Parts: sequence; C-alpha cells; structure tokens
Amino acid sequence: MLRLIALLVFAASPVICTSANAHFIWMVPNDTKDRSLVVHLWFGEDANDQDTEFLSYVKNVRPMLVMGDAPGVPLNLDIADDAVLFRIGKSEDAVFVASHDLGVMDRGDTVFRLKYYAKGGPHAGDSAWQKAKTADDLRLDVVPSLKDGRMKLAATFDGEPVAGARVIVAQPADDDFESTTDENGHATLEVSDSGVYSVRIRHIEQAAGELDGKKYPETRHYCTIALNVSESGSPVAANGLQNLPRPVTSFGAAISAGSLYMYGGHMGTAHSYSKEEQSNELTRLDLSTGQWSSIDDGPHLQGLAMVAYEGSLYRIGGFTALNAEGEEHDLQSQSMVACYDPAGESWLEMPTLPEPRSSHDAAVVGDSIYVVGGWQMLDGETTWHSTAWTLDLSAENPVWKAIADPPFQRRALALAGYNRRLFVIGGMQNGRGPTTDVAVYNPENDSWSEGPALTPHEGDGENDLGSRMLGFGASAFATGGSLYVSTVQGTLQRLSGDGQSWDILATDLTPRFFHRLLPLDDHHLIAVGGANMQIGKFEEVDIIDVRRGT
Repeated sequence: MLRLIALLVFAASPVICTSANAHFIWMVPNDTKDRSLVVHLWFGEDANDQDTEFLSYVKNVRPMLVMGDAPGVPLNLDIADDAVLFRIGKSEDAVFVASHDLGVMDRGDTVFRLKYYAKGGPHAGDSAWQKAKTADDLRLDVVPSLKDGRMKLAATFDGEPVAGARVIVAQPADDDFESTTDENGHATLEVSDSGVYSVRIRHIEQAAGELDGKKYPETRHYCTIALNVSESGSPVAANGLQNLPRPVTSFGAAISAGSLYMYGGHMGTAHSYSKEEQSNELTRLDLSTGQWSSIDDGPHLQGLAMVAYEGSLYRIGGFTALNAEGEEHDLQSQSMVACYDPAGESWLEMPTLPEPRSSHDAAVVGDSIYVVGGWQMLDGETTWHSTAWTLDLSAENPVWKAIADPPFQRRALALAGYNRRLFVIGGMQNGRGPTTDVAVYNPENDSWSEGPALTPHEGDGENDLGSRMLGFGASAFATGGSLYVSTVQGTLQRLSGDGQSWDILATDLTPRFFHRLLPLDDHHLIAVGGANMQIGKFEEVDIIDVRRGT
C-alpha cells in the first residue's frame, strides 16, 4: 500500500501573531461521500477556528504530494472567498505536512524567529501516522497514536526526541489539556469524547541567528495537528444499537436485508460445554432500529458457520453437547445444513455435509458456498478434516461436491470470498499450534496457492506466540473492494492492493476472537460477539470505519 506524504510549501506572506490571540496553520481533512479526501487550510487559534477573514494568509500555498521517495507532485488549490482546499482521490492514503517560516518577530521586549509546521491525516489510531516518515520534512514533528482511550503524542526535533516541549490540546468537550513532553518526547492524555482534537506543540531552539538583516536570539517552533476522533474509525459502540442480549462465542452470523442474524454459540465459561451452555436461538438485530429480537430456534450448536445468499441464511455444521452441565463432556460434530427464509420465517433442510464437521468456516464465492477446515468430534475422539466442499446454490438440485484437498489441516480459521477467490486465513494447525498462514483457492482451476501471512504485531517476530495467535479465532470479510481481518490482539488488517501483504490499519479494536466481522456498507464493518482470555465475553456491538487506512 502506498503511504502518501503531502509537503505543502508556503510562499512568504505577512502574518500577525500576538500573545493574546495567537494563530496557527491547521490542515483539516474531511471525507466525502465518494470516499475522496478534501483538505481545508485554516489560520486560527485551533482547528475549529475556521474564520474566513484569515484565509488570505494561506492562499499562496503551493501544495506538493510526495509518494514514498518519488519527487513531489504539485497539487492544485481550490481558492474561494470562503475556503482554501485541495482534494485527494479515494484510493490514496495520506498524511499531509506543511512548513512555513514567518521570519523574525519583534514584540518590543522579545525578539525571536517563528516557524510553523502543520500536519493532517487519518484518525489517531491509524498506522499511517507511524509509517509516514515526516521528520525529514518537519524539524519539529509530532506523531500521534490512539489506543485504549489514551492519545500519545511523540515529538521529535531534527529527528531526535525532544524533552520539555510545551503541549496544548484543545479538546471537543473539556478544558484544554496542557503538559510538557517527557525525556522520550512523549505526552499522553485520556480521550473520552469524540470530535476534533487540536494539538499544538512548541519547542524553543536556543540558537542565535540573523535573517534579512534582523538578528534573533532564539527560534520558536510550533507543530499543529487536527485529529478527528469521531470519524476516523476508532471502534465505538454503534449509536442506538443494543448490546447482545446474551454474549456468545463460536456462533454463526450473517447480514441480510438490513438485519444482522446470529445463530447458536457458546454461553458458558471457558472449556465448559453442555446443552445448557449452548444457544439454539436465531436472533436478529434490526440495523434500522438497533433492537434485538429472538425470531426462531433449532438445534443447540456451536462451532458452526452461517452465510447469506440472495436474502436467505444458510447454517452449516457445528457441534452439539449431549451432556448436561457438570457431566462428562459428550460432544458430537454435526453434518446438518439448513436454510432460513426471513420472509417466510421458516427453516428448510438442505443436503447434509458429506461428513460431520465443526470448528470450520464457510464463505460464498459467486453462487457457491465453500466449507474448509475443522474437525469431527465423536465419542471423545477428534479427526482433523483434510477435505473441503462446495455447494452451488444456483443449481436446481444443489449437492455438495469435493474441491481439491487443502494443503493443510486447520480449525478455528477464517474464510472470506474476495476477487472471485476463497481466502483461508490463520487457524489452529493439527499438532503444530496456531498460525497466521493464508491459503487461496481458485475455483476456476480448482487449485490452491499460498497467500501472504498476516502481519505480526509491532515488536513481535513471525514465530512469536503472540503473533501466531493473530490467526486463531480471527474473522474476515470483504467490503468496499478490500479484504479485512480482525484479530484477538485488536488489530485490523487489510490485504494490500497487489495481494502480496497485509497492512495493519489499526491496533485499537476490541481484542476479540471467535467473533464475527461483517460488512455494513463500503466504509463500515460490524464486529459482534466473541471473547478475550483476559476480559471474557463481549456484549458490545462495534462499528469499524475502514477509512482509517484510506
């Protein structure tokens, strides 16, 4: 994925600053309906001070777009009486930076040189901030990050951490945050409200000089960033959506006709399985009202898969606990497949799987369902499956047909259809622990190939257990022309445009496994259910804005 750095070079223009009413350069990006990016330039006290009276101070900007190490490409400004802006196409990921030397300021009792730097870009939790190497363009640079409700600001001067820099953050619903950077150049604040955070950092360089015949004893450097926490993709419980009526893991889920459907799942404590701890309900979340309802029931199941196709839901496999709570486990994988018609509110039995299967996954590619992975549990014994199957739903009489045997045996894996291919992501290997490996099946020639493994979490190696756990109980889905994976470490990864790697878009998702990631629209995914070994099961329904990385 290309990460773009826009360097805006300001032509000299007269700027007046006073201690009582200081103004700074702000670059405020806004997404449009077609996913393009519009960047407004303002000169004000903070990013929300959008007074058109001062637009004359930014009308001489000559924006440049720098892609990696390539030469800068000039961009055209749109200049009007009420706005100064430029636009970036919807396929480009961008961090924008600006530099402006205001020259020597003489306030009578104080003389100093004044330099301004400004940044704009995606949400604070987006990895683009870390990937964009802007320190060479900005003598005073600030890189933001956001995780677990804490915003960290990392300041450098000439590429080195700067201690003692003054930090002021205008918050959307609270008093200004004021602090200084520590010895590592860091300042951290708690973030509890959505909205635009106007970050301003000052470093005073104690070095005398002369410019245009004017001597000065010091240079004051200011760097500003406008961060929109509400729109940039930090996962938040969707407004108006109820929590799950009953938290579950290892369930089936799909979205169809404006509603999210869930079936079955595990309701008990970890590693405890019984009929009483397995759901047999089909529940629906009406996405227009945000209300959950129980609409039908069936067999007690977990470790199943569910997909949607042309308005109907297809429930596939899973296992049933035949024992009562507290009794010795008697877990039986099932081969049953059923179709639910939401309009008719009825179940229709479908051709059964060729063998009982649970801890697998399923996905739709074209008109066909594909089932891969899992094992068969029977009489206390487990048999890992080395077969995979497809069901053509467009056929007059659908039957399960074998596809080429997968070159692996895995369970607790994720399947997703993308670009007319089937992606099989991560899982637990037979006798070899968790993996982040990805395999790709091509229905056109019935063949398997190796895809790119998931990207390790920062600081972890590919073979570290923490990184390998990324693929265990993960969930994947495609939306808006891209394929996404959410993991137990709270990362959101997207398959790169060339299909050769995974880009980490965010590290601040709810850290779920055995959950479901489903598409709401081209810009949003919904994460539901699942658990975390330290936290337990999750009731919250999270909305994820995938534009954090676009």
